[in-house]
Amino acid sequence: MLLKKLVSENNPQTVAELIDAQLKTGQITWAQLKTQVFVQHWRDECLHEVLKEIAAKLDQETASEIIEYLTAQNGQQEKFINVFLAAECLLKIQEGVNKKIEKKLLNALKKLSQYGTGFLILYQSAEELQETYQIRDRSIAAIAQTWKNDPQTLPWLKILAHSSDSGEVRATAVKAIACGWPSDPEIYLMLKNLAKSDRSWAVRSACVREMASGWPSNSDTLPLLTVLAQSDRSPAVRTCALEQLALYWGDRTDTLLMLRTAAESDENLGVRVAAWQEIARGWHSVLGTLSQLKNLAHTGSSTLRTVAVRELAAGWRADDEVCLLLKTLAASDSSEKVRTASIEELASGKGPGEADIYPLLKSLAESDPSSTVRQAAVQGIASGWPSNPATMAFLQNIATGDRDAELREIALQQIASGWPDSPETLPLLQQIASSDDYWTVRQVVVVAAATMPSASLEVFGWLKNLAESDRHLNVRETAVEQIASCYGHRGETLPFLKKLAESEPDSHLLSVLVREIARRWPSEPETLPWLKIQLDSGKDEVRKVAVAELARHWPDAAETWMILHAKAEGDESPAIRQIALQKLARGRTNEPQTFEWLKIRAAQDEDSQVRAIALVELMRGWKDEPGMFEFLRDRTLTDPYDRTGSFAYNPRFTALEAIIEHYPENAETLLLVRSLAVSDADEQVRALAGRRLRSQDW
Repeated sequence: MLLKKLVSENNPQTVAELIDAQLKTGQITWAQLKTQVFVQHWRDECLHEVLKEIAAKLDQETASEIIEYLTAQNGQQEKFINVFLAAECLLKIQEGVNKKIEKKLLNALKKLSQYGTGFLILYQSAEELQETYQIRDRSIAAIAQTWKNDPQTLPWLKILAHSSDSGEVRATAVKAIACGWPSDPEIYLMLKNLAKSDRSWAVRSACVREMASGWPSNSDTLPLLTVLAQSDRSPAVRTCALEQLALYWGDRTDTLLMLRTAAESDENLGVRVAAWQEIARGWHSVLGTLSQLKNLAHTGSSTLRTVAVRELAAGWRADDEVCLLLKTLAASDSSEKVRTASIEELASGKGPGEADIYPLLKSLAESDPSSTVRQAAVQGIASGWPSNPATMAFLQNIATGDRDAELREIALQQIASGWPDSPETLPLLQQIASSDDYWTVRQVVVVAAATMPSASLEVFGWLKNLAESDRHLNVRETAVEQIASCYGHRGETLPFLKKLAESEPDSHLLSVLVREIARRWPSEPETLPWLKIQLDSGKDEVRKVAVAELARHWPDAAETWMILHAKAEGDESPAIRQIALQKLARGRTNEPQTFEWLKIRAAQDEDSQVRAIALVELMRGWKDEPGMFEFLRDRTLTDPYDRTGSFAYNPRFTALEAIIEHYPENAETLLLVRSLAVSDADEQVRALAGRRLRSQDW
């Protein structure tokens, strides 16, 4: 049964009906449904609608098995979409599922609502931190929606909303409460109290939005939002309150007066910007709005003048005086931000004085002292006047002769995207690629040529030459990436990249080749054996990429985990041991032996950073396991950290952070912290313990 083929030919409901009919007639069995539909496709979010419709038609026993299967999967690499899919399926299943299985799913979501909390945040990149908050938000929303009728759900959300958790997460709980239980008289009172006094701007803002949208007619809502718009200590809350007042009370004269006051006198620039935007958009026809914006375009700060330019162009584009004002500002304003905004608006909208705009932009592109302004003018000419016979020649002159490398790059990008079929385009790109002294320009040429709709075999051959022999490594890297991306469907591409990898001496470019081959051709039978060879490369960077791609593309292969174990324990590079350890920890959370193995790595790896990361992973997945406090105490007291590891990660500090965060009620925690604060030889550990003792909680 080919689910994707069915989906391509039918809508989700029809697919579900077809599969249900096959189940009832015995054409497929429950086991086949599980393995060929849910096991194979739960990772593909594009098919989730279909999977939910299929689940809706299952009997209670079969549906329970599906929910249990999805809940049990390790979906950390996929941001736990297995658990969220299970909750969405549960909502669709009319007969419900086994109560024990439903409870398992609820507990899994509650666990995710605390995912990556506390000190773990310090060990995450910006991207990982964003993902952490998204996972937590999604889990809270799923619980609120799926278990709305459970009498324990609302109390749980209220506790979370008033907890010591991050403001962003508590704001999610507030929104879920307001949307799910609007008829509960206590909810409005809770929102009002939090809006007045909660410590978090995110929570106060959420309360403002929910009160305005859900209770606009309540006699307390308008007065409270008015006070918050004028006097809340957070600019974000004042902005939010002003926006809600404009949205729901835009017919009131005092709303406009309040916005004008904020626009003129709020101490925060962001609030003033928001107020002017609301005035321009909500009171477009009110006498005085146009003249105020014109005045702002001359007298405000550079940021406010830019806002005035954008709003004037959006609301009064056909006005002759506005068009003249934009031309004047584009040519002579002292701020490059204002000149750039004026150019962009002139080019995108044109208007009554269109005939004068092209020569003005051409003049600015050639002579403005600001590179940013010149770039905007070049882009404006290319996008606004593509049919003008002079445009192509103008861009060619910029591309070949301008002193500014960034301007040459923009001109080349515009030529490639706007005139891909011109017989002059490819020769020009090839000329620049061989002659320009700046590698960034040549890099732009590579991408521009590869992504042209008319990219040909000639381009392919040319890119191969650049990948092999360009004088700058970054250009070669870009050529490799574009070949893999744009010509991956060609039979000769993979052999070419493999051959290049065989002879490439540079470790970075070789690692790029390994990454592209693994990502673009994971289904090729020879790719995995080839990747295993790279795992034994003498170059650290190559082995690191090979480990990451192995875990990414072959997560279900038994040999993957054997290899990762070997790398995590025996690779000479601490960075590779660390990435292998993390892949194992997150990919084998459900395996009992992973817990004990991580404890061994946290105690025995010779590198302090690897030991610290092992502790972090233990706390991510096993903080509630018996014996964790004792293990962390042991690491705090006995880890041999001596500041000579690969990076300044102190396992003793990490272990103590974990104890303070997660085991404050343990009877031995206070004694341990007191002892370390007084006499520990490590300044970091001593300082952390001392700060904790001086905090209000202890």
